[in-house]
Amino acid sequence: MQSPSENPQLCSFCRKREATQSYTCAGRTDCVCATCLDRLEVQEAFEYKCLDIDKLMNDERYDEALACLDAFEQMNRSRDHDGWLARSAASEREFILHEAGRYEEALQAADVAAQLGCENVTYRWSNGSAKALSLQALGRHREALAAFEAAFSHQDPRYASAIPYYLPRLVELSENVGQPVDEKWRRVAEAGAEDFAVEMPVRDSLGESMRALAEMTQEMPSKREREWKATHGGGAGGDAP
Repeated sequence: MQSPSENPQLCSFCRKREATQSYTCAGRTDCVCATCLDRLEVQEAFEYKCLDIDKLMNDERYDEALACLDAFEQMNRSRDHDGWLARSAASEREFILHEAGRYEEALQAADVAAQLGCENVTYRWSNGSAKALSLQALGRHREALAAFEAAFSHQDPRYASAIPYYLPRLVELSENVGQPVDEKWRRVAEAGAEDFAVEMPVRDSLGESMRALAEMTQEMPSKREREWKATHGGGAGGDAP
């Protein structure tokens, strides 16, 4: 038993509150606070629920998929202390509606998801990309490009490794309006290349250079992954970031 003079063990998830519970996943047990235990258990359950939703979508049973999502969110709302579930459910709802071809509703769902906030810039980029896809499906190509660029303009060097993944979307949306990728995005693409310790590919256009960068970095370790392997010896069995 911990003596009064000892500092309490902090939650391994939030690093803020005292760890009072144990959470086990994939054979690993962590000491967490009660609030984070709710978050982790809800997140794990949501991931499994999404597998059921995917099966319904594969059968084009979109209304049932939406009902399944709504029921899960309602059942677990009281445990959603940080809004993670509300944000995740809103994004999943947008995806279902888009796949169902209900693009106007998908746009509304994307706006709801954005209003709930983003944990980091990659969530904002994903939301902008989703919104752009629905606008594109409606033939509103300039709005689609504007929506994605507005989201992608939010940059954070901590997430530079995700930049190459989104570059082909920027190229595609630019091409759809009959214009080359704006040169203002070159430095962003270069930041993505730097994170993977590679040179920006030289092609006939910035757009083609971006596509080449996205392709060449698909299987490469990011800066964060390289640092983790250097610290942990690169051995198997650990949980890389």
